[in-house]
Amino acid sequence: MVLSVLYMAITLFKKYHSLKRRRAPFTDNFLRSPGESLRFKIQELNDDVTVALLSMLVMPLVLYSAFITQIHFGKSSNPVFTVVVGLSIFGYSLVKTVLLLNTGRHYRLGYDGEIAVAQELNRLMLDGYHVYHDVPGKGFNIDHVVVGPAGVFAVETKARLKTTTFNHASDARVRYDGRKLQFPNWTETKSLEQAQLQGKWLSNWLSSAVGQPVGVRPVVAIPGWFVERTASGGSPVINPKEFKFLLKSSGGAALDAVMINRIVHQLEQRCRNVHSITAEILNGPDHPQATLP
Repeated sequence: MVLSVLYMAITLFKKYHSLKRRRAPFTDNFLRSPGESLRFKIQELNDDVTVALLSMLVMPLVLYSAFITQIHFGKSSNPVFTVVVGLSIFGYSLVKTVLLLNTGRHYRLGYDGEIAVAQELNRLMLDGYHVYHDVPGKGFNIDHVVVGPAGVFAVETKARLKTTTFNHASDARVRYDGRKLQFPNWTETKSLEQAQLQGKWLSNWLSSAVGQPVGVRPVVAIPGWFVERTASGGSPVINPKEFKFLLKSSGGAALDAVMINRIVHQLEQRCRNVHSITAEILNGPDHPQATLP
């Protein structure tokens, strides 16, 4: 037994040192992926769910063991108290798990929505546009930013579940009058306000960064829905598959090549902040490439 443990320890020690003699091939941080922030939230939430489930499974056994131990050593123990404590912990963990799972469902819907929109926007790169995802702001993230001859667009993704009826056409239709979004069973205005605020922040930041005024057009993208405009005005609200038509309707060239390059340089610096997991493992968290700038 001792020899087996010693052999395993020596093997692991050799493996560790063989890895330490290597270094990661990645010298730069990576660009942010679609839904980068939500992906981390989902990972953290899954960890919380695991802890809550373990609490439900382990805590009753711990309390039972404590109760039996007290009896074994002849100490008085109140079984009612033990049961109440056990049920309280179990109930708390159960409620917490249900709430976490519900939150996770919203996170995953949002994440899938950002992936769906990103895949449509990435097609624009074939036409010479630059597309960035999950652009960090101050306390928030802009889902997507598109830069090209037609201008700068801040795209806010809103993934919404559809109701199930016999009329699938009306189930997937949202009406937009320039001020509010009218879904089959509810009305939204917050999405439009959020897109406006994020577009304004991006315009201010880019203008300051490049030293010239940069206009940003906020856009709300709703994947899987047909958007029916009932009035003019307001920020564009589209199905992401319609983005090419939005660019064509934007008029002539709004940005020249020099300004596009200056804007892209700033966005590149801001979005290239995802570290390599391989570099962190091989070189340690203090390695320059293994940390966020």
